[in-house]
Amino acid sequence: FFDVLFLASAALTLLASFRYLDREGLQHPEYYILVLFSALGMMLMTSSLDLIVSFVALEIMSLSVYTLVGFRRSDRRSNEAAMKYFVLGSAASAIFLYGVALLYGALGTAHLDRILEVIHAQPQLMTPLFGLGAWLVVIGFLFKVASVPFHMWMPDVYEGAPAPITGFMTTGLKAAAFATLLRVLMALC
Repeated sequence: FFDVLFLASAALTLLASFRYLDREGLQHPEYYILVLFSALGMMLMTSSLDLIVSFVALEIMSLSVYTLVGFRRSDRRSNEAAMKYFVLGSAASAIFLYGVALLYGALGTAHLDRILEVIHAQPQLMTPLFGLGAWLVVIGFLFKVASVPFHMWMPDVYEGAPAPITGFMTTGLKAAAFATLLRVLMALC
């Protein structure tokens, strides 16, 4: 279901972008490739069963979107939005990755199915290290979802991004982050 949602979101974004890119004088082939790479990252993110693969997919998606937000190179608002999104998104990715490292250190696995098995088989492994790692992973996702209090980046980025990309971010990115967060929470709880 989510793969169809991401592909439909990318297709609608690309269709909405033709006239917009012509009007803004931004008709470049890398725009379309970046949208497709972002959709690929979303699809990988929701279908992965390993937190490391989820991180790699998250970065494929995020790096493409950082570039798309700043696609209007001559617009100062777009440049500021891309830089703000890049810095805050990189911090959120680092928090997520540190959480994954702590979970791996506590449980010896980053595979979502194995995490649940290990927790049920050995409840004594639910140490403060595990709790901190789980919270850091969730915080990384809450940033991507733009949940309170991790939503401060959202208005500036949406204002500075090209209009079709803003629509793409509100549908595809949020759906990917929510779906992956749900899958992770089901493995951690």
